[in-house]
Amino acid sequence: MPGMKILMVIDSLGKGGKERRMLELIKGLKKVDDQFDIYLVALTDHVDYDYVYEMQIKFEVLKRKFNKDLTIPFKLKRIISEFKPDIIQSWSTMASVYLSISNLFNRTPMISAVLADAPLHLNLFNKHYFRVKLITPFTSLFISNSKAGILSYKTPRQKSICIYNGIDIKRFENLRPVIGLRKEILGDKSGELFIIAMVATFDERKDFETLVNAAIELCAKNASLVFLLVGKGPTLEQLKKKIPEKLLRDRQIIFTGKRDDIESILQIIDIGVLMTNTENHGEGISNSIIEYMASGKPVLATRGGGTDEVVKDNYNGYLIDPRNENQLKERITNLYNNRNLLRELGENAQKYVWENFDLEKKTTEYIDIYRNLNLKARND
Repeated sequence: MPGMKILMVIDSLGKGGKERRMLELIKGLKKVDDQFDIYLVALTDHVDYDYVYEMQIKFEVLKRKFNKDLTIPFKLKRIISEFKPDIIQSWSTMASVYLSISNLFNRTPMISAVLADAPLHLNLFNKHYFRVKLITPFTSLFISNSKAGILSYKTPRQKSICIYNGIDIKRFENLRPVIGLRKEILGDKSGELFIIAMVATFDERKDFETLVNAAIELCAKNASLVFLLVGKGPTLEQLKKKIPEKLLRDRQIIFTGKRDDIESILQIIDIGVLMTNTENHGEGISNSIIEYMASGKPVLATRGGGTDEVVKDNYNGYLIDPRNENQLKERITNLYNNRNLLRELGENAQKYVWENFDLEKKTTEYIDIYRNLNLKARND
């Protein structure tokens, strides 16, 4: 829809799923029609995605002095008055609260694309759930990246929709040469290796502990196994202390730290893993899972939330019961011993992603929403 103006607001541009999802959408919109006029506002100066400065959009930081900075609604109101957006889209619950105030008298259609997880037990003591209830009267449409998210947050059915993450196929082209990458990460390890990777933030939401426990036992029995743990976070150092020195020295369990070349790294793995601590987190649609699949790798992931909508048992991977170390070991061992099954699940995974998560298709879904909301606003 040529000439449409879209104001997007997010807390920060630190590494995370919603940030990546938003930036992928912006890239998709500009690719479809460069006449989309996009104004992106971040509420902190934390920017891990430096390419935002190279995108053909207006980008501004309204740095909050503290978490609930009451000057922000007035600054956003100024931007709305000057930019005159056709659509306002928020990517975080606090941003939606600010925008509900700023947009109170403008009546610009507001999308809250804030349902990015699917916790099991939500109530008003959860700040995000409370904010969702608070902004509901002022939100034209809630967008979730999973059907499970809509059910968890209990948003009104008539103003809720699920749009899965879009992924750009071109991200998996022109990657780093495998030989150099293997040398960098694996050192001088030789022979036929079987590599299992988990890419995630090391924090209380992710269950690296179950994977590490399984890795320690499996590696002690099979020198061909290698586990790559990719990411950083507050629980990293404590987890490292659990690893026997021999497994670290022999590079069977490798902590890579934060990497900006995930697509390249996924070339050298055999299985992608995402274990979740379901006691305090419910996954929406994980970018890591989608990236594993886009690389043609089968996925082992903790059952629950939006993960069940992506990982299909014995088709593109396997769902693992929460904290079930034995089940995880069995699935890894089975795939190690059955390379034909490994290859079949990986091919199915890649096909599933291209059919259901293609960025251009997801971008078209957003454009249809923008068009319909804008048309409705003009007719009201």
